[in-house]
Amino acid sequence: MVAQRLEARRRRMTEKDLYAQAGEEELVGDYDVRIRRAREARGWKQADLGAKINERVTIIAKLESAAIIPNEALIRRLERALGIKLREKVPAVAVKKAGALGEGMTLGDLLDMDEEG
Repeated sequence: MVAQRLEARRRRMTEKDLYAQAGEEELVGDYDVRIRRAREARGWKQADLGAKINERVTIIAKLESAAIIPNEALIRRLERALGIKLREKVPAVAVKKAGALGEGMTLGDLLDMDEEG
């Protein structure tokens, strides 16, 4: 029981890297062109695509002109209906972590310097 609590505490207190999930999929930059080309390749009008994914024609028109950015649910529906990929893996960016405690100057060190000098 004590070991379980200590393990849980250790996991809670461990620093979490905010950039650890880097490399996730993000919306491609030319999503508007991909949507339009895939729709036209199938011979569909904007109204046809809208009916297939349960969206208004104005939303399809705005997507194809890049006036709006689709949310995750809409991206999934478009990918499924058109058989295309609108997301791509983004490479992870190396981020240098701050040093451990005891390195560098602290606010207290700065105040001590101000009092001395």
